[in-house]
Amino acid sequence: MNKILVLMCALMLSGCAYGRDYLENPEKFIRDPHFTEYKNKRDALESSYLRKEITYAEYIEQRDRLDDKYDQEVQKRTSVIMSNE
Repeated sequence: MNKILVLMCALMLSGCAYGRDYLENPEKFIRDPHFTEYKNKRDALESSYLRKEITYAEYIEQRDRLDDKYDQEVQKRTSVIMSNE
């Protein structure tokens, strides 16, 4: 009985360590190139705004345009996947 308890504790600790790594570095596990490109562009846009290279209105406009483009890509990919099923 004690061996089972020790084994369960070890499994729980290893699971928690894996989950913590995922939460701290999700990009390490996400392999979608479309999402990675979108995330990089969004981060660059946010950095430009924070460095005061663009105004808030320009930031919002460009962010919305970027979000809409990504949403369209996702919808297109989803429709292709659904049509092949």
